[in-house]
Amino acid sequence: KAKLDFILMYLKENPNQSYHGYLHHISQSKVSEWISYLLPVLEESLYKMKVMPQTGYRYKCSAVRSDYLLVDVTEREVVRDTDPDNQREFYSGKKKKHTIKNLAITDHQGYIEFISESYMGSVHDKTIWDQIQFDFKDLNVLADLGFQGIEREHINAILPYKKPKGKELTPLQKQINHAIGSARVKVEHAFSGVKRMKIIRNKIRLKTYQIRDQVFRIAVALHNLRVSFRTIQIQS
Repeated sequence: KAKLDFILMYLKENPNQSYHGYLHHISQSKVSEWISYLLPVLEESLYKMKVMPQTGYRYKCSAVRSDYLLVDVTEREVVRDTDPDNQREFYSGKKKKHTIKNLAITDHQGYIEFISESYMGSVHDKTIWDQIQFDFKDLNVLADLGFQGIEREHINAILPYKKPKGKELTPLQKQINHAIGSARVKVEHAFSGVKRMKIIRNKIRLKTYQIRDQVFRIAVALHNLRVSFRTIQIQS
């Protein structure tokens, strides 16, 4: 239990390792050693609990949880690289910060079924989409205008109407956009759930892609664990 408290507190509060060592009466080097050991153990445990999302470059809808899925991209701030070229690659024009981003697919309850690999902040959302193979079965997929064009590849993709230049949307189009926006709130709630972990919400100091992705997977799985228990309580 003490080791679980140690690693969960580290993820939740994102402390300086020296300070975390002070709290647990161990050296900074021992903190680093324990983090390296405990992260894979925690990840494996979450896999066994079946709350870990699908990852990588292929998504297959494994179980029909709802009538539709939600797709969006979330960004995490990273420490600015010292190399000027890398700085430009990581710079997100949307966030005005240096970030990495992941595409995520959730169900209507906010359970995150899939996360992509991490991409540099300058990469467009649609570009990330194009790198992934999707099998949505017959489910509708709700996306925002950052994914414009996917409806030509996936007939079940539903995007809001874009306002024509110099014109207004019709009342019906506005109503449809409002309905899509209301449904898509769940994916924003899911991202908020993942970012309860300050190591995800705050600027991440960990520098390697592997550990950044590992920490993100774990944060998503912990969010899914909360959603699963919440769903069980509602059903009972």
